[in-house]
Amino acid sequence: MAIASLRSALKERTAALHHQLDQQVGEFTAQDDYADYVTRSYLFRATIEPRLAGDGWQSPLLADVMAQDLADLGRSVPKTQTSETPRANRGERLGMLYVIEGSSVGARLLLRRAKAIGFSEDFGARHLGHQAGDTARWPQFLFVLEQTPAAEHEDVLRASEDAFRLALDAYTVAAP
Repeated sequence: MAIASLRSALKERTAALHHQLDQQVGEFTAQDDYADYVTRSYLFRATIEPRLAGDGWQSPLLADVMAQDLADLGRSVPKTQTSETPRANRGERLGMLYVIEGSSVGARLLLRRAKAIGFSEDFGARHLGHQAGDTARWPQFLFVLEQTPAAEHEDVLRASEDAFRLALDAYTVAAP
């Protein structure tokens, strides 16, 4: 059975996970809290970005930019598990990209918070500047998403849930 709007289905199916993630990220009002946020965000991006390789929509890769931000913050780049990543099919990639591209919307708010505690697009918050800078990406991605054939919808939905869980894992592990 075809889903009327893939975006609506994604929103509905990931709402609880998205809310949980927002709670885990929380607010940062001090530089140490912000550094923890960047460290955890790096763990997520460094884990998921290798899975995004493929044809079609390309999302900016931010793990290296986050590593620069961590250096600004006086933090080491945490080690991540390196393992062979199976190539995702188109639907799986779009599901993961839904989470990645959607985070750019929240990055605008997070960049304002980072600036309030002394960081900028040139120091400590480069990755947020990259995410927040291109406001046209999200609507363009949604257009691409809605062109997804119905046969791929379940892959998109499942992969988006998996991506949210991966992010939750990064934000719930003991402090690196």
